[in-house]
Amino acid sequence: MRALVERIDRLQRLAVFEAAARTGSFTAAARELGMTQPAVTRQVRALEQRLGAELFRRTSNRSDLTDIGHRLSSHVNAGFDVIESGLQELADHAGTFVVASHPGIAQQWLVPRIDDLHTALGDLELRLRFFDRDAELEAGDHDVAIRVGAGDFPGQSRHLLFDEVVVPVASPALAAEHGLSESSTAADVYQAPFVHMDDDDRPWMTWADWLGRFGIALRRQPGRVLFNNYPMVLQQALAGRGIALGWRPLIDELVEGDALVVVGPEVRSDRGYYVTWRAGPPEPPVETLIAWLTALA
Repeated sequence: MRALVERIDRLQRLAVFEAAARTGSFTAAARELGMTQPAVTRQVRALEQRLGAELFRRTSNRSDLTDIGHRLSSHVNAGFDVIESGLQELADHAGTFVVASHPGIAQQWLVPRIDDLHTALGDLELRLRFFDRDAELEAGDHDVAIRVGAGDFPGQSRHLLFDEVVVPVASPALAAEHGLSESSTAADVYQAPFVHMDDDDRPWMTWADWLGRFGIALRRQPGRVLFNNYPMVLQQALAGRGIALGWRPLIDELVEGDALVVVGPEVRSDRGYYVTWRAGPPEPPVETLIAWLTALA
């Protein structure tokens, strides 16, 4: 049993206390709650007895809070605010399915096929929520997340979609300018300009990681620019401004359409792309999403 329930055997008394404290009158509280004034008085007195403290100073026409009453009122209001916010979130969430995703996954996978996904989910309203860092998921205002990691997601169940497989990609013009192709070595790639993704608190492979697999240490390039999401990185690569790291199968359509070309060796990490949800068996919409994403992969 929670200590609150043990300490205050009838939680309704907290609601009565809150109304009396807010309105400053047992009569006004009774009117608001649809009770009689004597009933409000009984509830407050019973609460005072349970707590062993006086909460109000009674006068002929008002009931003023004592110091302890003020402190309890502050705690009760804070608790009620959290509960009301949660109830509103549940009401807003009813009939919706919220998918949290990195922008790159959303742009390359979800958005181009959004109509198909919406059809697969049936009558549910689909909402996409973008995040760049895992810490942004702590609020938990989503049903399911598509994320990158080693599979250790506390409090979450998971399903592996595919391993992290990374290749360097560039526009055909930039590849030709630097004499690069799919058979180029990491040393060859290192001679060309890079497009960098901001890797601060990010789980995916960086240029330093990729080069490190071939024994090459990344030197800080003067004047380099860090882009804070993957769609921006791809835009720079498509514009011929540098080589970007590409994640399969996210960039496969761009490669198949000759918008980008692979310009070096493939590297596989110990991370992967996962679907995660609150610990426990997946709900039917989560199962539907997993099946739909698996078919894409």
